[in-house]
Amino acid sequence: MKRRNIADSAAAQRLRCAGDSQAMDKILQQECRRRASRKLAATLLCPDFRFPTSLSAEQCTSDEIARIHADMVQPGASVLDMTCGLGIDAFHIARRASSVIAIDINHDVAGAVGHNAAALGLDNVTGVCADSAEWLADRPDVRFDVVFIDPARRSDSGRRVFGLSDCTPDVISLLPLIRCHTDRLIVKASPMLDIKALIRDEGLRPAHIYAIGTRSECKELVLDFRFGEETDDPVIHAVTSCHGETSFRMSQSASARAAVAAVGDLVPGVFVAEPWPAVMKAGGYDLLPGHRLHPSTHIYIIEPGEEEFPGDVYTVESVTEFSSSNLRRLGREGVDGSVAVRNFPLSADELRKRLKARESDCRRIMGVTAASGRVLLTLSAVR
Repeated sequence: MKRRNIADSAAAQRLRCAGDSQAMDKILQQECRRRASRKLAATLLCPDFRFPTSLSAEQCTSDEIARIHADMVQPGASVLDMTCGLGIDAFHIARRASSVIAIDINHDVAGAVGHNAAALGLDNVTGVCADSAEWLADRPDVRFDVVFIDPARRSDSGRRVFGLSDCTPDVISLLPLIRCHTDRLIVKASPMLDIKALIRDEGLRPAHIYAIGTRSECKELVLDFRFGEETDDPVIHAVTSCHGETSFRMSQSASARAAVAAVGDLVPGVFVAEPWPAVMKAGGYDLLPGHRLHPSTHIYIIEPGEEEFPGDVYTVESVTEFSSSNLRRLGREGVDGSVAVRNFPLSADELRKRLKARESDCRRIMGVTAASGRVLLTLSAVR
């Protein structure tokens, strides 16, 4: 209700201020700052930072993820950002690079990049309004240490697209042009892409592939092309914001098989861990320490001392056989906790309803398939 009231208030303000460009811009800035307050907490400490459009606030990279992108760039590099948008990636990269040229085809957006770079005290960022492919083609002698591109993942009709050749610009068709101007290309891509299919079907040969996310979601894939160092066996990096990185060769994950826990291993008091989404997307789950509960259940029993596992770690409070009678009993007793399922016949919502669970962060109730069959785990977080 509160969110709706805020939206209604903003709409009423726009109606009252229609025709007053200064007042409308003030409303735009207030709305965008509110929408982006979490993901741009650091950038918005700058009072003069401006949003050119409401869409720029919705689609921009977060400060947290942009810092990860910036860490990929070698200090002192010259960088071309071919699709800069609001410029958050460009600004974070500029703090490591010697120079950044940030291009956007929208005049207002490109203009805002110059204004915001100055407001942030970055004198090595140049905003350019142009079609980046045409701009690059017109400068055959210009070279950069790194080219960065984050193609738009929506079609002209507004439909979401995932393939690199379906995005705007078409990264695949631009590769010959780009490799004439750099030895290194960093491409931000959809997390929906299949990493193995990129190599097998698309014939792409990046040296490094990054799956980047938070503890709850894989946000993106990043392809790092090193022209002259193409390989069919790239290094895969699973990066979880604020929680470090796990790296391995694709060939390692293809040949590995995680050990499976035996019946009787899953008992109260043991540690279990669930890989973070970026680790799952990267495909490194067979390289993780511990024993998987079941060949198709990516929950691991780990030993004390393995708390550095790249995922959420819990202590098992109880293990309950999954049955109608146990569901009814637990429903009568009352269950508090957040409900989740992994390789389980019920959805999380269905299990929550049948348990009559009251949502709480105090513990986690997880329905899983283990070596002994389907069970309900009551878990308390270690970290």
